[in-house]
Amino acid sequence: MTPSGQSFFRPAALAMLLLLFYRQSITAQNLVPNPSFEDVNMCAEYDQPCSPSAWFYLSRKLTTGYFPRYTSATGTRHLQVVAVSGETVNRQYWETMLLCPLRAGERYSVSLKIASPETQTTLSTHCPNLRDIGFWFTKRWVFVQGDSLLQPRSYLSFTSAMTTDLKNGWFEIKKEFTPTVNSNILIVGNFYRMANADIMEQRGSTTPTIDILVDDISVVPVKGATCGTEKKIKDSLYAVTWRHSEHWPPEGTDTLTPPVGGGDTGARRVIDTPKALPPKPSSLKPVTDTIIIHNIQFDFDQYLVQNPDTLKQYKKLLARPGIKKIRVLGFTDDVGSDAYNLDLSQKRAQEIAHLLSSTFHIDPGLIEAEGKGISKEYPTRELNRRVEIYIFHE
Repeated sequence: MTPSGQSFFRPAALAMLLLLFYRQSITAQNLVPNPSFEDVNMCAEYDQPCSPSAWFYLSRKLTTGYFPRYTSATGTRHLQVVAVSGETVNRQYWETMLLCPLRAGERYSVSLKIASPETQTTLSTHCPNLRDIGFWFTKRWVFVQGDSLLQPRSYLSFTSAMTTDLKNGWFEIKKEFTPTVNSNILIVGNFYRMANADIMEQRGSTTPTIDILVDDISVVPVKGATCGTEKKIKDSLYAVTWRHSEHWPPEGTDTLTPPVGGGDTGARRVIDTPKALPPKPSSLKPVTDTIIIHNIQFDFDQYLVQNPDTLKQYKKLLARPGIKKIRVLGFTDDVGSDAYNLDLSQKRAQEIAHLLSSTFHIDPGLIEAEGKGISKEYPTRELNRRVEIYIFHE
């Protein structure tokens, strides 16, 4: 080859390599919608933030773990998941639909950031136990009426993942894997087969639950291939706002039998596809005059709210004109006597009523505070230690 030929070939070859690299880089897209959980869903039932857009809490009855008390890995929001509980056999899970389905036999790079609480306000400097977090890629949505326990035959474990200390309480874990079946639903949580009670005893835990914080989830095809339906699926997921009615999904929805090794607690598991949900049934009147806020929680035997800033996210709701009355109801868990808990629940309601008045300059005469005592409505004591706020409008 002549020198002039060499001088032509090398730039041309380099240009071709750069083009191939560029084409692959622009198509290597994260298949997880709203991966850092910054986009907030507004529940149609309560007109309040309740979930990350495109993500669904496994339980249809309640949503928890999306009101962060800690600094996020990036942005301001993340998930806080009960991976192990000493009070119930159940665990918490979140799920979403991938923007493109996973294809059996293809390689994918998976990463996420995790952390664990040290105190009520600080993060631990130690990486969480990697058994406490896993991904289940499946073909169907899984919804239940309360918290549940999922123990599928196979799932993506991170016990062998590469771990990087991010030096801010968060750790990044990465792993490559090759799925053996096609799937399009990602469920995040603890799928480890050991029972909660055995885990708590083995680790000598002194807290009621072992929580794990999750942020910045990424599932990227190694070859960079995409399917062309990403925007359509994302838009359909973001459009779903009807989440918490006990009548939703409608009667007649297919029932999903418990996964193998299920540890079933009797909760009904149903299949539900967000992009195909029918409109709200006309027989269910939307809540237009009352707003119910469920996510104000308290420490054991305390009436001061864990994070007073929780109320600030409802500024628009609590400052808009036309409020006729606000009713605050306080609840406790079932530890202690009825009389003691009734008094504690009253103190909790009064504390929130005071915060509402002082923070949002609401006339105290419009606010009623009532203690309801012991609650067993939710599956854990932590969730039953709460205050509910009802806002009545014109």
